[in-house]
Amino acid sequence: MKTLLRYALIAAGIYAAALLYHFQLGAIPFFLLSFYLFYEAYKAIRHGDTEESEENSSLLNSQK
Repeated sequence: MKTLLRYALIAAGIYAAALLYHFQLGAIPFFLLSFYLFYEAYKAIRHGDTEESEENSSLLNSQK
């Protein structure tokens, strides 16, 4: 269900971007995309990515 909602939002975003390009407002989708990517990076830095940190720690421990 969560992935379906994500796909629907992506489709709506693509449609909105095409509509804005049609009205010569093409910079707006890139501006909104930069906010989204900033949020994703902030979330990854703030909360950490546990899967990657566990993999990296096991790789470092195996090399000792």
